[in-house]
Amino acid sequence: MEYVNSECYEGGFDVKDIEQLFSSIESNYDGWASFFPSVVIDKNDLESVQAFENCLKRMKPEIGLSTAKAVFLCDYRDILEKVVVPCTIVQTTNDIVVPLSVVEYMKKMIKGESTIEMIDTVGHFPQLTAPLQFLDIFDRVMNTSESLIE
Repeated sequence: MEYVNSECYEGGFDVKDIEQLFSSIESNYDGWASFFPSVVIDKNDLESVQAFENCLKRMKPEIGLSTAKAVFLCDYRDILEKVVVPCTIVQTTNDIVVPLSVVEYMKKMIKGESTIEMIDTVGHFPQLTAPLQFLDIFDRVMNTSESLIE
């Protein structure tokens, strides 16, 4: 999904926000890697913030920038209506990166049956901040999928 707002889509960021993000990464990768995790993860969850920060700091700056560009500039909205298989969309209750409007847009556009699973946590990475709830959803979805195949 694309994170950039457009006329009919609230993705969470304006183009200038994304450009500023890239500029921060280019000019001071280490500083950005220290700051960014506390923005996208609940700053009170120090263990998760530190885990993500360590992950970012293990990357070379050029790889970090390239990854950020791939994430923030990819746009797959046009293929959502081609998705006809059942989908589960996992969303946190307070995600600064992906607003609920994106989840609702995805559910509306996906042609296959789709469900939304909300995880009551702050931040964009429920696998870090609420791993047991995330795994519960994953396990439930996979077990349901397996029973459909058999």
